[in-house]
Amino acid sequence: MGVWSISSRGCLGNRALGNSGATTWVSTPSFAQMCLVEEKFAEGMLPRIRRFLFCGETLAAQTAARLVERFPRAQVWNMYGPTEATVATTSVRIDRSILEKYSALPVGRAMPGSDVFVVNRAGETLPANEQGEIVIAGPNVSLGYLGRPDLTEAVFFDHCGRRAYRTGDQGQFRDGFLFFEGRMDSQLKLSGYRIEPGDVEANLLALPSVREAVVTPVIKNGAAQSLAAFVVLSSQTERSHFELTQSLRRQLAERLPVYMLPRKFVFRDAFPLTANGKVDRARLAQSL
Repeated sequence: MGVWSISSRGCLGNRALGNSGATTWVSTPSFAQMCLVEEKFAEGMLPRIRRFLFCGETLAAQTAARLVERFPRAQVWNMYGPTEATVATTSVRIDRSILEKYSALPVGRAMPGSDVFVVNRAGETLPANEQGEIVIAGPNVSLGYLGRPDLTEAVFFDHCGRRAYRTGDQGQFRDGFLFFEGRMDSQLKLSGYRIEPGDVEANLLALPSVREAVVTPVIKNGAAQSLAAFVVLSSQTERSHFELTQSLRRQLAERLPVYMLPRKFVFRDAFPLTANGKVDRARLAQSL
């Protein structure tokens, strides 16, 4: 199996990538999306590639669909798992049937030997289709944080004789698949309503005209005043900023209550990335 490290080499413009003979691609979805901007990023460039593995960020359905189209002989896998549980704890192959059924992609089923379940605030396991905190148990869960017994005690515990970890991530099971639905600690309170920006992002990404989306609070005097949405469109358009904003707000209003709609929309050609290949959310927020 040939594996090509791309995080430090960049994407295109590097002949070594095309000549690498790589069969497996591992990156964040954001890095792959940056590569997909170039039409040359297709099977002809990487003829031996057989699988794409994504973790660390939400994989948008549009990104997965473009990969399936451009690399018809390769498998696209969406994975989930925090560092505390050795990263890739769940996985699912994203094929055309998954893409046709779900606008927000599942992160899959637990790997053999691990248990993944969802609990409420009282720690009680929830049934399918109910949102709660994702918990991981099994031999892949770490012992804790080195030199920080306070943090370890707060999130690690024993479950049925196995090491378990409270991820702080929200999610639910549907159709036997786990769906990641944002961080619990990223919840905001606006006008008396609790809002999860990840929910707004997921609904933006479900719109055909949106390729990438980041939703962040607008902070004034130390408090969240409203939501701002950074958007990369699926294709270029002649429409004005006002027209684009009104169009997205109308489409979102069909999916979300009014209090969850972003007040401000910022359109970008691409998002800045961190050194790890993830969207640089802090840099976007600082630009407001």
